[in-house]
Amino acid sequence: MRGITLGLMLAVATSALVAVTEPLTTPAMAADITLDTSKLARLPGAKETYASPATTIFTSPDSVPAAADAAAKLLAADGWQRYEDPFSASAANPNLSIMTFKKERQGLSVFVTLAPAQGNATSVSYTANAIVDDLPFSKDASEIKYAPERPHLALVTQAPLEEQLSFFRRELTARGWMPYSRRENRKMTADDDTSEPNERGKFAFFVRDNHRPLMLRLQNREDGRLDVVIEAVPQKLLTLLVEKEEPAAPPAAAAAPPAESDARNEAAKGMDANDAFNAIAGEILNEVRKATKDAMADLNRPASQASGSPGATETLAELADGNAPIPLPATAEEIDFDGGRGSLEFESASSVKSVAAFYRDVMKRGGWKADRPVIDKDNMVVLRFSKAAQDLSLTIMTFGKKTRVTASGSALATAEAEPAENASEESHAEAKLVTELTAEERSGLPVPAPHSVSGSEKSLFRLSVNATVPASTETVLAFYRRELAKIEWKEQAGSAVLSADRADVAFTSPQGPARLTLTYKNGETTSVLSLRKTEEARKSGLLPPDGKIKLLFGNMLEQDAVLTIGKTTVKIGAGLGSKKPDGPTLEIAPGKHTYSLKVSGQPAQTDAFEVTAGDIWGLMIGPGGVLPLQMY
Repeated sequence: MRGITLGLMLAVATSALVAVTEPLTTPAMAADITLDTSKLARLPGAKETYASPATTIFTSPDSVPAAADAAAKLLAADGWQRYEDPFSASAANPNLSIMTFKKERQGLSVFVTLAPAQGNATSVSYTANAIVDDLPFSKDASEIKYAPERPHLALVTQAPLEEQLSFFRRELTARGWMPYSRRENRKMTADDDTSEPNERGKFAFFVRDNHRPLMLRLQNREDGRLDVVIEAVPQKLLTLLVEKEEPAAPPAAAAAPPAESDARNEAAKGMDANDAFNAIAGEILNEVRKATKDAMADLNRPASQASGSPGATETLAELADGNAPIPLPATAEEIDFDGGRGSLEFESASSVKSVAAFYRDVMKRGGWKADRPVIDKDNMVVLRFSKAAQDLSLTIMTFGKKTRVTASGSALATAEAEPAENASEESHAEAKLVTELTAEERSGLPVPAPHSVSGSEKSLFRLSVNATVPASTETVLAFYRRELAKIEWKEQAGSAVLSADRADVAFTSPQGPARLTLTYKNGETTSVLSLRKTEEARKSGLLPPDGKIKLLFGNMLEQDAVLTIGKTTVKIGAGLGSKKPDGPTLEIAPGKHTYSLKVSGQPAQTDAFEVTAGDIWGLMIGPGGVLPLQMY
């Protein structure tokens, strides 16, 4: 998909994955997602295509630019603040507009595009976004640049410096970040002002367990406004401090200049925090400029020369002496591994397909089990692996002229990589755990409280609830055994697989089989309780026979669609199966299947999906193509 940016790919992927599910939170999210997109303001003359709390789609008679502008104004009037991604670039397209907004701790993506299948009307999609690392926006903020996954925030405000300093200190501490005093070399309380002056304003540091420190910079502009920047910085910035009160050392005899390898360390001894930060920030900015330049060059390159084009898949050797717990391809460079956070990033001159093939092969040989790929495209692949109590997630995507790989999971966590200054806090992690949990109801199932996050995922015959709890695996398991017994659930004898940081237990319920998975990490246990509603599926007549998969088709378009799977062709009438499960069905064998979609006035689309025996899947046809959704 030439010319598509990271922001676009994530917006499209997010829109597709949540199209018919309830908001789902993960341990990285700061708060529950309560946004109901179906209640957001719509453009005059809008015609609803699809509506749910997670995603709402409607068409507008206006042009794409006009509809995008009108939607932005409507949302701004409702308190939504628009922001841009500071680390991506995209080519202007009169038939496509992607906008991102934030309101308090809720995120929203707005996707506006031309819909040829709907008479060339303009399609507008509202999708609830999960904010990974939430940072506060000033109420009057303008020129907002925000990258929640880094995290990074830059904005301009009219408010006075001291007022903004108090605002951000209050809001950051409410999100779990504590002020850090470099002179006392420790975190402080929420009321402590640890800010330090710089040339045109002030700066301050904030810390949080298992996160890189944040640096807040406030600088007065010549036009009377205030620049605000918050970004993750290296741990070493907390210790670079000039001891200005120490008397100067007496002149020393001339000595030979230090070796080049020591020059940077010697220079750092004479730096204050601003100098040190500027030196590091300069290196970071140079990398960002280079990546942006490469990305823009790729957008303007002819399709036949574009990086990330499929090409032939090369066989990659394993890098010798890699510094990560998992294998690295021999072409890996710019490797950034953090065992304390369980994260890994690197770049490669090899294609996305080659790197993905490397990991599929090397992880399989290492005894890892591969989940179904979340995304499997020529320019982006998301892989997930599990082995015993460990997990690993890899995102492999085209970035400029290279391939960028981002990995996370317990497979990357190494105790010896923890910073020494955090050792005492980690040793007392168990003392902070809650030992008594109470029950809260979510979607009819119990969820342990107190919890930092919780959420649910619903489909036709499937329900899943999750929560992240400051308690041990043993405590959370005891909670579920107690609460599930109250609603007549029974644990399957001999099904429990237990360890100190993981539990996997099967249950039977009046509605169908269920499974509880618990994973402990960094002082918290994440619980996922999934239920298959077998009786409802059986009563509907959609439960597949043993060894088969049932496919249920739906068509959100206003014209007929033809879908071919293998040698079977299915015609889905306009609107059929879009509101209720009344579309055509098909039984297929487990495995990977290729399909081809044909809609009048559109080019044919071909893709693939993979299913396992006993599943029920919905194949929903919309303006963007076919969306596979697991229903059971």
